[in-house]
Amino acid sequence: MSVNIDLSVLREKATWSAAILSAVLFSGISLIGLSAFDLAGDQIGAGGDVRPIPRLVYESLERDGIETEVMNEDGLIDTSRLEGKIMIIDMMAHDCSSCHAVQYHLEEMMQYWDSLVDERELVILGYGSWYDESIEYLNQSDGEYTVPRYPTGLGSPQSAILENGTFGDPVRYLTPGGTGSIPVVILVDHEGYILAREITGIPLDGWSSFDSSVEIALTGTDEDIVAMRGIGVSEVNTSLPSLFFLGAMLSILVFFSPCAFPVLPSFIGFQMSMATSLDGLVGDGESEAKAPLPPLLGLASGTGMVTFFATIGAIAAMMGAKFADWGVIWWIALLIACSLVVLGTLNLLGWSSNLFSAFQNWLDRRIGRRSSSDLPRPMRDMFLYGAGYAAASIDCTAIAVIPFVVYLGGMGLNSVLAGLIGLTFGLMLLMVSIVSMVGYGRGAFANRISKYTNWVKLVGAWMMIYAGIVLTIYLNRPDVILSVLEL
Repeated sequence: MSVNIDLSVLREKATWSAAILSAVLFSGISLIGLSAFDLAGDQIGAGGDVRPIPRLVYESLERDGIETEVMNEDGLIDTSRLEGKIMIIDMMAHDCSSCHAVQYHLEEMMQYWDSLVDERELVILGYGSWYDESIEYLNQSDGEYTVPRYPTGLGSPQSAILENGTFGDPVRYLTPGGTGSIPVVILVDHEGYILAREITGIPLDGWSSFDSSVEIALTGTDEDIVAMRGIGVSEVNTSLPSLFFLGAMLSILVFFSPCAFPVLPSFIGFQMSMATSLDGLVGDGESEAKAPLPPLLGLASGTGMVTFFATIGAIAAMMGAKFADWGVIWWIALLIACSLVVLGTLNLLGWSSNLFSAFQNWLDRRIGRRSSSDLPRPMRDMFLYGAGYAAASIDCTAIAVIPFVVYLGGMGLNSVLAGLIGLTFGLMLLMVSIVSMVGYGRGAFANRISKYTNWVKLVGAWMMIYAGIVLTIYLNRPDVILSVLEL
């Protein structure tokens, strides 16, 4: 494997001009991705009847002076004891970076909201929504997670008690469309109606709409509160078409998840850079192979994404609850973030070989094939980058996808197949659409772009570096990302 590092590029004006251009493009594409996530969440969660939420009863952390104020004699948090009070319910998990951003904001605002309390009292509750995590793990602070300062506990699929006395899963009633995607934080009025909801820790409006709703709930008139009741409680429908649709809707939240927003710009930049490099080789006579059609590249990257999720799901199924308590999800995402910085830097410095070629050479040896040249292999490269895209977003997506599969498993094989086919179909369709849009868009301007081959490569490298840096910050300090969005 040849390595050709050229440090002289750091002295070139074009390198730093590309850095500025990349920063602008990165910011724009990231905002588009976050906007798509918010819009999808609003549309998916638009259904359901506007009615009081179910009563919630779940295991608490039983900390003196915190949970003891809201739990019953059995040590369980019971929302029926909080009737007449305003509630904020934070549906969260230990291994969920976006959940931590929600927690930071709630804890930051607690004192101010308490100062507004007059006739109506405010209670903030944390509801552990990844049931494979143990109560001990939820009560364990570490580098990227601190136990919430407000009453918190671990839920279960039977934690919701409906009006008819039957039990249900709060995750299916309170998340957008019943997808189970978290974080979700809801504001509930004194009569149990949902007044406001956020599905990300970094909302584009900087929490202004949610915070204003809390103020109205605490200080407004009854008429003001009734006018805000517009969010319904999801209906649980277990028919096969409904489960297929549920899987497809979940795929949208997975694809545009907040953890993935730094990676989306680098993914687009990588595709542009790869196609430009291949065109250059064809033009120089070094290769006769042309880039596959964009939909085929989309299928390759979508297959990589689905393959990664299937692998993680299989490991989680074999390990059971130990997988959740292992804490490996955060480390996988951090590893991908660091890898993006390293690979982007090496590409920027003119590294003539890369991880994809190393992988191909290893694969060739394993199957007894003679090692081939280091020429680009677009289908392979897009497959690997699709898997990397999934791995980078795992800190947000695993806590939605894995519980979703477990939920389907309790209803039989046909339900599992319907939900997973919907999820796979949605991911494939989104990946093919994005890759095709970029590929055909680039093709329309191929002649102009060919004059700026070096610029495209520089922009692609900087995109990878920015993606790794922003993802690392998001995994460790999501509140910093929120502060930037509020500027």
